[in-house]
Amino acid sequence: MSSAFNVINEVPVPLVNEPVHKVVVPDPDLHIFGISHPNHVGLIQSPLASGDDMAHGHHSHPDVKHDHGHEQGHGHGDEGHHGSVSSSSNEKRDAEPDEPVLRKAHEAPTIQLFFDLYFVANLTTFSAQHDIHNANELRSYLGYFTMIWFTWFQNTMFDVRFSNDSVFERFCKAAQFGVMTGFAITGPGYQTGFTPGTGEAQLAVSAFKTLSLILMASRLVLTFQYSVALFWLKGYKKAWLPMCGHITVMFVAAMIFLGLYFAFSEQESETVLAGWYVVFVLEAWAINLISGRTPFLSFRSTVLVERLGLLTLIILGEGIISMSNALNSVGTDNAYGAPIIGAIISCVVVTYLMYMLYFDNVQPDRMGNFRQHIWAIMHFPLHASIVLVEEAQAQLAIWQKVIGISLPLKAAVSAVSLARPTTDQITNLQDTLNGITSRFLVLSTDTASSATSAPDESEYFKALSNSTSNSTGVLTALNRIEADGLDFICGKFNIDLDTDLTGQDAFNAIFSLYEVVYVYFFAFAGLVLIVLSILFMIGKRHKLRGELFAVVLRFSAGLGLALLSTFAAPGLQDPSGQGNDNLHRFMYSGMMIPTVLLVYLTVLVLDNLLIRYIKSVVKWRLNLHHHKNIPTVERPDLAAQDAPANAMSPRRVHENGARTRQEEPKSPIRTTAREADPKSEH
Repeated sequence: MSSAFNVINEVPVPLVNEPVHKVVVPDPDLHIFGISHPNHVGLIQSPLASGDDMAHGHHSHPDVKHDHGHEQGHGHGDEGHHGSVSSSSNEKRDAEPDEPVLRKAHEAPTIQLFFDLYFVANLTTFSAQHDIHNANELRSYLGYFTMIWFTWFQNTMFDVRFSNDSVFERFCKAAQFGVMTGFAITGPGYQTGFTPGTGEAQLAVSAFKTLSLILMASRLVLTFQYSVALFWLKGYKKAWLPMCGHITVMFVAAMIFLGLYFAFSEQESETVLAGWYVVFVLEAWAINLISGRTPFLSFRSTVLVERLGLLTLIILGEGIISMSNALNSVGTDNAYGAPIIGAIISCVVVTYLMYMLYFDNVQPDRMGNFRQHIWAIMHFPLHASIVLVEEAQAQLAIWQKVIGISLPLKAAVSAVSLARPTTDQITNLQDTLNGITSRFLVLSTDTASSATSAPDESEYFKALSNSTSNSTGVLTALNRIEADGLDFICGKFNIDLDTDLTGQDAFNAIFSLYEVVYVYFFAFAGLVLIVLSILFMIGKRHKLRGELFAVVLRFSAGLGLALLSTFAAPGLQDPSGQGNDNLHRFMYSGMMIPTVLLVYLTVLVLDNLLIRYIKSVVKWRLNLHHHKNIPTVERPDLAAQDAPANAMSPRRVHENGARTRQEEPKSPIRTTAREADPKSEH
């Protein structure tokens, strides 16, 4: 009698007085008699593909033979197309013994996805503490995003090619987690445009020095990781030069960051920061250049496309977080009018449209090695644009709320006569101001704080009611009431407003803050479409006319949106003033976010219509080519009594095939015994 515990997966076990059953025994490496064991994590693992990896396709070399006798990468056409991750047609070349074969994962490991979450944690923390209302804040935001993105990108370029689950790799990843945590802790001090000699300047310089040391540490960890990878590849001659190039780039970058630590000062911080950005770009360019010229270091057949796609999702999700925080802010008075609801819906739809515009055109299997490297690095401007569009949407939602509350106050102030204010005018102004304060204070449970936060304008209202007050005194009182009301409104939305400004100057100060938001919202909303058009151009080598038209459509729409940002000129005035023009009305109308929504929606709809048109044209051309080259030769009806004996069934004759049967002068149709005798078919 056979044992029921044979080490095979399917064992026939004869039982007494019972029919034969099949007992499925799990893999003995994972289970022993039903007792589960966790996967064993080695101390350190080689990045080279093992025999089992090759047999299961976990490698990228196209000509490594499998145990079952066929060659990987056989018969998949030209460079622009391949059938699977592990069999890329552009890698079709002769096997070279001096070139290593790296193990390539089919999906991103969970520890790499966990590292991506550190990225979004940094971005969310920084976004929550840095609103973008002026050029310096915009530069600070872009600089911080550049730092964390290129650090993430350098780690990702190593992970997708060399990373394996081992104790050593987990320690290295823990060090990189520490780097990202250091960014999050020091990030709030990342500020540009400060005045030397102030406390803000000292805080910023201290943060820059700390961040420079953190950047040095991150590059040294990568240097060590590449060095360990070279140890495993030391037996391959063609691996030495590119791997030494990777190590040199990382080590030189680390030493430059160390040198920049000593160069930071309150007077030279902007110049030193420019050195950071140059190093970020050059190290990424160098690693991509070396990888593009070395086949076994290529990003083909890796999970780089998946990692970039997941990071895009994470960035879109961070935009949802920023928008949610903004919605909580605009709902502090628990009042949602039609403009606010429209702004909320528009923000959600714009985010969703950016998701569809990106993921509907991700085609990694249609890119060569060099194209994929360019495609990967182009995600930096794409991700930066998406982040800033999301941030601007949140700020514009707040702007819509501020304007909706402030304009009634301004109208009530403008209605008061400077020569002799009437009782009705004063009462209307007082009721308007009380309505604004009460809609916020009614939500507060702290009576003391509510009383102190409400502006006390009793002195100025007495001046308005005093019949002896002249026009100058009335104007002073009105300006003070308007300024205090605007300051109260801005305080509820965390907007910094100079308390020394009064009247129209205070209102224009609010407008100037959101003028910057207007500019970068449309600039980066257009840049999203422009970068997407470039990614589409890179992603496909041979393009049809319709696809070229889709690229031109995206680029043109993006350029049009970007040009809208140039219409914001300095010194914009309130629409009720003498300097009114159409741009002012547009900024106050609440149509800024819906404008981007309509453009994105139009591009998406036309894009999908073009795809349907292209598919129909290709199908029509294939059918036309099929009918032209494969004519049908009809035979006489076999049921007819006078049918010739050599009649045959209808068959198609290929006129241009290599093995086509040629027509004979006297007997153009050949028959077989089966075709000549209908009875033989039965």
